[in-house]
Amino acid sequence: MDKVILVTGCSSGIGRHLVTALAQAGYRVAASARRPESLADLPAAMTLPLDVTALEGASEAVDAVRRRLGRLDGVVNNAGLACRGVLEELSEEALRHIFEVNVFGPLRLCRAALPFFREQGSGIIVNVGSIASRMVIPVNGAYSATKAALEAFTDALRMEVAPFGVRVVLIKPGNIRTSFAEAAAERSRKTLENPRSPYREIYRRYLAEATKARRHDPGPEVVAEAVLKALESPSPRAHYTVAAPWRFRLLMALGGNGRNTILGHVFRGRDAPPRKPS
Repeated sequence: MDKVILVTGCSSGIGRHLVTALAQAGYRVAASARRPESLADLPAAMTLPLDVTALEGASEAVDAVRRRLGRLDGVVNNAGLACRGVLEELSEEALRHIFEVNVFGPLRLCRAALPFFREQGSGIIVNVGSIASRMVIPVNGAYSATKAALEAFTDALRMEVAPFGVRVVLIKPGNIRTSFAEAAAERSRKTLENPRSPYREIYRRYLAEATKARRHDPGPEVVAEAVLKALESPSPRAHYTVAAPWRFRLLMALGGNGRNTILGHVFRGRDAPPRKPS
């Protein structure tokens, strides 16, 4: 029987491409999104509504897939979002929401699927993280914090469930050519374009660097390839890093002081107050 994989966040970007790639590889895909009507054209075995921030949404989705398709062999936590802004200026609501979507949402789905995986002695969880968990820059701190939290709980979970035959994998993409960045920019426009912000020069430099850095982003197929490798390997790697430019890999390899010095030159605004001597 073809294996059944539940994927979140399939209405756009990586999720949509992933559904097609998995279906072409012979998987029966349960594609989910907050608006299931957006999934009608996908080659999924079933589509279903799933708001990852809803407390009972994950358990209801797992139950629905098992009733409809008869089994569940894996989940791919792909749903995620970003909000840009320095940490002082992001609202409490925005910070809580990004953690709900990027951290608590995936954790709920893992917890909902694990009892069935343990019972059948097999299963795989693939969490889509980001190199932003280590490549931390100004204005993107909230997103990096959520991806660092996702990475930490993924690594802990891997060790906890290994005795039950369950595999846990983290995919860490760099910048990918989707609508994700545009959606984040629109979500953050009021913050980034505030002319009275004391951080306006940092925002200007961030936007300039982000535009320059994304000119040659690869498409979502590179993430789909990594997910397929993980699903089809009997002993998948703990982490799959994809689409990380050499300059990002170099920065991530540096110690904290060296990385901060380089990034400080890039993002420190000309009109920022000088540092006081310590």
